[in-house]
Amino acid sequence: TGLYRFIIIQITPYPVLTSFIAVLLVSLQAFVLNYFLIRNNLSFRNNLLPSFIFILLSGSTHSIAQLSAPLFASLFILLAIAELVSMYELKDPFTECFNASFFITIASFFYFPAIFFFLLIWISFLIYRVISWREWIISFVGFFAGCVLVWFYFFWNNQEQVIWHEVKQFFSYPEHFKVEISRPIYIIWGIIILIFLGSLSNLMNHINEKVIAIRRKYWVIIFAFIIAVLSFVYANQQYRFHIIFFIIPVTIIINYAMLNRKKQRRSELILWLLTIAVIVSRIIGY
Repeated sequence: TGLYRFIIIQITPYPVLTSFIAVLLVSLQAFVLNYFLIRNNLSFRNNLLPSFIFILLSGSTHSIAQLSAPLFASLFILLAIAELVSMYELKDPFTECFNASFFITIASFFYFPAIFFFLLIWISFLIYRVISWREWIISFVGFFAGCVLVWFYFFWNNQEQVIWHEVKQFFSYPEHFKVEISRPIYIIWGIIILIFLGSLSNLMNHINEKVIAIRRKYWVIIFAFIIAVLSFVYANQQYRFHIIFFIIPVTIIINYAMLNRKKQRRSELILWLLTIAVIVSRIIGY
């Protein structure tokens, strides 16, 4: 959408810069993810495993490591998830509510299907049992603030009709698209899906043993994954890059399983196998 098109037009003549920004965005998200998990007691201190898993999964396909609209948007979605996870047990989480809705709105102007994550704000309110009407109103204030900011940019550059056309086209109907994936990617993501399902099963079996705060934060992460899956319907030709939205919750859930397994050697073996598979696939190319 508009913001991504504006940026990509400026940097397209510089392929080295384009690749650098893509690597920078992935690295920045890995750092933010690691930081907010430790801050919310969802990972151990001085632990870089979440960052490693995120970078590993991001590098599992060439398309994710390339600069794209979903890659820009995923940074803001990650910031929004961090705000939602951090708001639990706060007396007046007005700032977190505003920030989350504002970040999601900005993300949607890079990649419009990101707007579906706005549902995660309301789902989080239900999970946290937020009954005050102020938080619900503030979520809309953040949304409109983001819209006004971006709309002002397009209005200033006489491009308001462009963004309006894209919004109408998006809500008209989802385009039919054919998912074309090479065999190596099938194998790698087959392994990742098996690891993820095992990790999710481990989490669900032990989630009720956690304190209420940790339990509800993980439910927010699980619903973030569900929304990422549902929004894939509107990915259109960006479906190869949309995978970055799966990687955020998948990393968090796999990290939980890796850190809480009684047999750590099995976790290490699984991680090594996945690492080798990704490295080999990148060497041979596909």
